[in-house]
Amino acid sequence: MSEESRQEPLVGALLDPERTLTFGLRDWNDVLMLGREHGVLARLGARLAERGLLDQIPYKARAHIRAVTIAADSSQTSVRWEVNRVVRALAQVDSPIVLLKGSAYVMAGLPAAAGRFVGDLDLMVPREKIEEVERVLAEKGWSPSEMDEYDQRYYREWMHEIPPMQHPQRETLLDIHHTILPLTSRFHPDAAALFAASQPLDSPQLRVLGPADMVLHSTVHVFNDEVSNPFRDLFDLDLLLRHFGQRAGFWDELLARAELHGLRRPLYHLLRHVRRVLETPIPPAIEEAARAGAPGPLTGAVMDWLFGHRFTAGSSGNRSAGGRVAYRLFYLRAHWLRMPLPMLVRHLSVKAGRRMRERFERKAPEVEA
Repeated sequence: MSEESRQEPLVGALLDPERTLTFGLRDWNDVLMLGREHGVLARLGARLAERGLLDQIPYKARAHIRAVTIAADSSQTSVRWEVNRVVRALAQVDSPIVLLKGSAYVMAGLPAAAGRFVGDLDLMVPREKIEEVERVLAEKGWSPSEMDEYDQRYYREWMHEIPPMQHPQRETLLDIHHTILPLTSRFHPDAAALFAASQPLDSPQLRVLGPADMVLHSTVHVFNDEVSNPFRDLFDLDLLLRHFGQRAGFWDELLARAELHGLRRPLYHLLRHVRRVLETPIPPAIEEAARAGAPGPLTGAVMDWLFGHRFTAGSSGNRSAGGRVAYRLFYLRAHWLRMPLPMLVRHLSVKAGRRMRERFERKAPEVEA
């Protein structure tokens, strides 16, 4: 059975929770296993609970779903508290704090937060403020990650964020960005425009990206970067599009912001694949306009194959041969988009040399004194 066929019950359950009432044991086995691998099992639980169906599914399935739901709820509680602590620590810093990804969904109360596990706290501050923000957080107890000289330079000169920080007691990772893509990337979003269009939350400092920018940020994350749960993140985008798409003017704004940020190609991939995989309703005129960002026929066919595997493959141990090839190709593509070729060759060489040294050190016999 193909990966896509095995995933059909999971997709069907997420889109139409009533379908679970007709599932047999094999369907539930696939749903529970793939739901865990893709990080959407708690989200399925939230959708079942919304429809009053949670008590109607088999007991063992309900037990699994409730266990992951508790973990997801706990992660959201942790990130809410971490946001509270960060805002309090930075109260005297004259800088907006723009939440990104999962923490933004949670703090803004968006539908994409339902059943969403949030591991890290991602936020963005203006680049001219990032040193002050890092210094103040360090003074308040957050510790920077330990890295060698090369990795420090990689983050501080070439990336869109500084090395992650972590509080020793709470242990939530804090990723502090100054834009949404690496400085060396082939795409160059307008960071000033991102801040200007951001929208306030309850705290005067605390903000989230505007609706179109929020969608585009998640889009480049899913379609350009290596992520641990691409199907979950695609489902985030489905929920964002269904929610924001009801607002007057959203779709035209999405096209305009993609043009402004130079992200027409990622937007094309998003609209094509979110509709194909999750049946997301997209106005035909918007789909037609987005085709201006489409690649050529040959590249388009390759990307369809690549993303077809990306959104259906499970964990590394359960991927088909095609899925494993697609994973490696996407890894190379992500790095190719992230930096120019000379830098890419050097970066991959440094990483390969480091892995070889670590492997040699693990295998080297101990010398007795």
